[in-house]
Amino acid sequence: MITIAAVMFCVIFAVVLRSFQVGVWEHMVDDIVANNFGYLQVHQKGFWGEQSLDLSMDEGALPVAQWQEVDGVRSVVRRLESFSLVSTGQSNRGSLVLGIEPEFELPGLQLVDQIVSGSVFEPGSDQVVVSEGLAEFLKVGVGDSLLFLSQGYRGASAYGQFMVSGIAKISNPELNKQLVLMPLQTAQWMYNGMGLLTTAVIDLEPTADHKEVKAELLPMMGEELELLEWEELFPELIQTIEADMAGGQIFITILYFIISFVLLGTVIMMVSEREREFGILVSIGMRKSKLAVVTVLENLILTLGGAIVGMALVKPVQFYFKYNPIDLSGQMKEAIEQFDFEPKLYTTTSFIINLNHGAIVFVIGILVSSYAVWKIMKLEPVKSMRS
Repeated sequence: MITIAAVMFCVIFAVVLRSFQVGVWEHMVDDIVANNFGYLQVHQKGFWGEQSLDLSMDEGALPVAQWQEVDGVRSVVRRLESFSLVSTGQSNRGSLVLGIEPEFELPGLQLVDQIVSGSVFEPGSDQVVVSEGLAEFLKVGVGDSLLFLSQGYRGASAYGQFMVSGIAKISNPELNKQLVLMPLQTAQWMYNGMGLLTTAVIDLEPTADHKEVKAELLPMMGEELELLEWEELFPELIQTIEADMAGGQIFITILYFIISFVLLGTVIMMVSEREREFGILVSIGMRKSKLAVVTVLENLILTLGGAIVGMALVKPVQFYFKYNPIDLSGQMKEAIEQFDFEPKLYTTTSFIINLNHGAIVFVIGILVSSYAVWKIMKLEPVKSMRS
């Protein structure tokens, strides 16, 4: 029971730790990529590096219909994005301005569930939706006006005055501090870019593999367009995930070293206490190899039993924290928000994590059982019966 409990708690602790780590990153990628930026984006070559409106695309020349015929493509989302100084007369801030069509947007920018006050703007109207963090900084509310001053297409002056129709809470903390959303046609007019787009997001079906879709779309891009997947759009996010995962692996490796010594201690005790019994069995004709197999099987049953119980007991914990994340507060919340992450801890419900860690513990059980095999194979029956 002690051995089974030790293995069980090891599996539970390892799975919970890994589930939180993977779950946080899964949620973050889903929030940043799937709901806001998309797994695949089309730009004029060089735009993503320079972020210049001069590298905009002519929306009439894009083969959108041809793209939508590719398996896995649900729709093509049109955007015009640039930067602007946003002012109320009393305070101002540099902001990201995104011209969108909410009815055709990705879930995070459809604004249906994000609006905390006011309403979504009408297509072509002189109204904007401001992110909650930016609205708090500028001290504006629904019905107030904002002044925009920037540089438009080919150096033209870009300016305008727009009324705030709504305030939206964007889940991404960094976007929530600086995002202004306006109708696509209004953004094109303000930036002197009628008929131009900076970004075309390839919206994928839920079951589609973005790498396979990219491979089919690439021949359609021509020489002037570039198709980037999210790993290329956000390489710093990939580096952060890899660094965090490596740190988690080190911690779990230490945990498995501990459980290895616990299991080894159990095997040593089991062999030493049964040495006289083993000597008697061998002396009356039992083969050492058969005795070793029985001993190894006994140890593996204990290890496998603990692993299975641990994998079963931890599953409800994974589901609970998947849909009821832990809200961080205080200094930890502030520290996480500085890295533009949502201060919540989610778990993943993937059974692969449970299976992987259960299998690792099982392999450890096989390895430590080699001590019992070694002791039995070098056993001297007469000497062991006298001990």
